[in-house]
Amino acid sequence: MFEFISTWLTGRNLTLYCLVLFVLMTSAAEVGFRLGVFRAKRRAPQERELSGIGAITGGMLGLMAFTLGLTINFAQERFDTRRSLVVQEANAIGTAWLRSQLIDSPETTAIQPLIEAYAKVQLAYTVAPRSEDEPALVARGNALQDQIWRHMRTLVRREPTTATVSLSAALTEMFDLAQSQRFAFTSLVPGNLSWMLLTGSVLAIGAMGFQHGLAGRRQIVLMSFLLLLLAGEMVLITDLNRPRIGNIHVDPAPLEWTIQGFGK
Repeated sequence: MFEFISTWLTGRNLTLYCLVLFVLMTSAAEVGFRLGVFRAKRRAPQERELSGIGAITGGMLGLMAFTLGLTINFAQERFDTRRSLVVQEANAIGTAWLRSQLIDSPETTAIQPLIEAYAKVQLAYTVAPRSEDEPALVARGNALQDQIWRHMRTLVRREPTTATVSLSAALTEMFDLAQSQRFAFTSLVPGNLSWMLLTGSVLAIGAMGFQHGLAGRRQIVLMSFLLLLLAGEMVLITDLNRPRIGNIHVDPAPLEWTIQGFGK
C-alpha cells in the first residue's frame, strides 16, 4: 500500500511528495507533544525519567539516521550503476560500428545503419521521461538486435575470419549491455527499506515530540528545520532511485557523442 501511494505521489510531483512527508512528520511531532503534555499533567516526570526517555529518543534517532544512510547508499549505488552502464554501452556501440567498417561485405553495409538506429533507440530509452515509454523502446531495440544478428550470422557462416569473429563479439557485448542497462533502470531500492525509513522517522519524530511535551517546551523553529531536512533527504533518495522522474537523471552524453561520431 505504501509503495503504491509513494509511486502515485512521486509520479506526479516531487514537491507534493516532500510536502506530504513534511505534514506527516509534523503531525507525528504534534501528536507526540500532546501525549507528552497529557502525561506530564497526570504526573510530573522525574529528572531520571526524563533522562531515560531522552536516551531512548536518542537511540531511535540514531537508528533512523542509520536507515537513512543505508537507503541513500542503496539509491546512490543504483544511480552510479546506471550512469556507468551508459558509458559502457556507448563504447560498445562505437566499437561494433568501427569493427563493421573493417569488413567489406553486403552484410556489414546493412549492419552499419542498423547499429546507428539501435544507438538512437538506446538513447531514447535512457532519456525516456516515463516508464510507460519503456516497452515500446525495448521492443524496437529487440527487433533491431534480431535484424543485426541475422546479417551477422550469414556473414560469419560465409567468412569465419578473425575480423568477423571480432565483430560478432562486439555485437554480443553491445546486446548484453542493453540488457544490463534495462535491469539497472528497473532495479530500485527495496520497498521494505523505504517503508522502514518512513516508519522509523515517524516514530522517532513522535518520540521527540513526546519528550518535548513532558518538558513543557516546544522547539518549533529547530523542529521545523529538522523535518524539512528529513523530508528533503527522503525526496532526494526518491529522485536518485527513480530514473524517470525528478531532476536527477543519467547523463546521456556518451550515447549522443557516439551517434555524432557516426556522421563523421
